[in-house]
Amino acid sequence: MKLTPRQAMKIAIEEAYKGAARVSPNPLVGAVVLGPEGTLLAKGFHEFFGGPHAEVNALKGLAPENLRGATMYVTLEPCAHEGKTPSCAKMLAKLPLKKVVYGLVDPNPLVAGQGAEILKQAGIETEVFSETHPEMKEDLEEVCEAFLWNFRQKKVFVSLKVAQSLDGQIGLKSGESKWITNEKSREHAHYLRATHDATLVGRGTVESDNPSLNIRHRTIHKENKVVVLDPKGRLLKEPVSLALAQVHQADQVFWCVSEKAYQGPQVSFAKILKIKEAPGGHLLLPDLLAHLWEEGIRSVLVEGGAQTASRFLNAGVVNRLFLFQAPLILGAKAGRSWTESVEILDLKDKILVSRPKILTFDQDFLISGRLS
Repeated sequence: MKLTPRQAMKIAIEEAYKGAARVSPNPLVGAVVLGPEGTLLAKGFHEFFGGPHAEVNALKGLAPENLRGATMYVTLEPCAHEGKTPSCAKMLAKLPLKKVVYGLVDPNPLVAGQGAEILKQAGIETEVFSETHPEMKEDLEEVCEAFLWNFRQKKVFVSLKVAQSLDGQIGLKSGESKWITNEKSREHAHYLRATHDATLVGRGTVESDNPSLNIRHRTIHKENKVVVLDPKGRLLKEPVSLALAQVHQADQVFWCVSEKAYQGPQVSFAKILKIKEAPGGHLLLPDLLAHLWEEGIRSVLVEGGAQTASRFLNAGVVNRLFLFQAPLILGAKAGRSWTESVEILDLKDKILVSRPKILTFDQDFLISGRLS
């Protein structure tokens, strides 16, 4: 069956998402190869950091003679530089391809425009798909949104994950919160952990739940980093009772304390990060994120409780929201809302969720979207 350019790029986007749990800090990238008549020859994606890129995986099993007059669609400009893997642009330049269509120009200054130039010099046509098909630009940007944010802003990409009742409660004031959502929702939450470099919680979550904060998923086996906000370092006194200290290596745990309030020693199970203090004794979140950036963390999934979620929203540092909703009512009188400390006095100041998407997990559903 002959594919249109839009259909080909949509398949490339679908391929790219398959690498979401393993490619950081690289971007998610997918590639599709169409024959001269527009039929699908092959497809592939960037599977894991340090491994072959999408273009290489898409070409596996295809001989050069199969590629004569073919067109490759790839979600991001082929790389020009030599890193952990050879240059994809230089590899493609040696093949009898007619054209390479890439979704976005790579923001990496080591690549931007240079990959396309290598192809042009080899006589291969190039096209920036987001320019000829602007209606798909946001889809292409969303595929590698964390990577783009990292390069454009030099900041950590922040996602906020919330599990709530129909009336917006994430638990009871007594501290009870297990479980609001069903098992399928919780498994997907572990997938979300795997798609981020680190999982972040506040002291209250550790005190009430004593979570392991590792990734427990049927098909994903991966270690993740953990960030705990504990301004006064209250939980550093008895680490043997902390479940997360038992399942994570010390270099994977970052304990964030106030540089003003905590004067204690280093600990054996975590690296202590001293963060500037905000009014009220809380940690200054932009400074916190700057420290995490210095530690090589490029994306973080905030899973903290009501106060942690509210503070991240109030600070305006959340890029994406993942909101799980279960078909039950807890009641506001004895419940806790994840926006309990967020105050909006005028509707013009509302926080908007753009390009929302909905997934269902039996009776639960998940809304995800960018925050602005």
